[in-house]
Amino acid sequence: MRSIIILTMLGFTATLHAGGAVADIVARYAMGKETLVLSYRDDQHIRVDRGQLGYSIINGDQAIAVLQQGGARVVMSVDQIGDIINGSQQGQAAHIPDSTAVSLRPTGQFSDVAGIKGRVYTASDGRAEFLAVLTDHKDVAKASDGLRHFFRRFASSMKNERGNKLLALEDAFKGQADSGVLQIEGGFKLLSIGHKTQSQDFYTPPPIGIQFPGQ
Repeated sequence: MRSIIILTMLGFTATLHAGGAVADIVARYAMGKETLVLSYRDDQHIRVDRGQLGYSIINGDQAIAVLQQGGARVVMSVDQIGDIINGSQQGQAAHIPDSTAVSLRPTGQFSDVAGIKGRVYTASDGRAEFLAVLTDHKDVAKASDGLRHFFRRFASSMKNERGNKLLALEDAFKGQADSGVLQIEGGFKLLSIGHKTQSQDFYTPPPIGIQFPGQ
């Protein structure tokens, strides 16, 4: 028993002090034809990887997108991206459904997603209805909070309908035990979730600008 306690304490201490890193939540989602990988420590440290397309980081007040284009790496702030997109679309704002119009109604059905049991709800955003599978699983709820925070910060530039649906559920989640999103009808689904020790550098964005191979 004593050896078990010592090993447990050593493992806990190593997690806290290994390079200043802690175990963050890492969740993989299918979003349409894309796979997103969310790394979430807290609302000040969020990273979303999109494979060969690049990745985005929230680090404190910074919100940075790192894009891979034609062999070059383009690093821009979310505000710069939003200005470019809004300018090209004549100032059309991203449509985020009015969260006050959202309602959730349990269907009485259950569904397993990524090995986690969730309740099936009918969600309405005032314009249309869609099915959502939600859970009270602690890690899934934290990951969902991280995604909502991410999409709220990047909404003006991403113009992502599935992300906007997630944002529309915000008010409905208040007081809702099942606040973890497993699946949303239309192409959003949790594939896996776990923990991984990430260094502080993992959430540090590179300098803004354009970088070519060999630089």
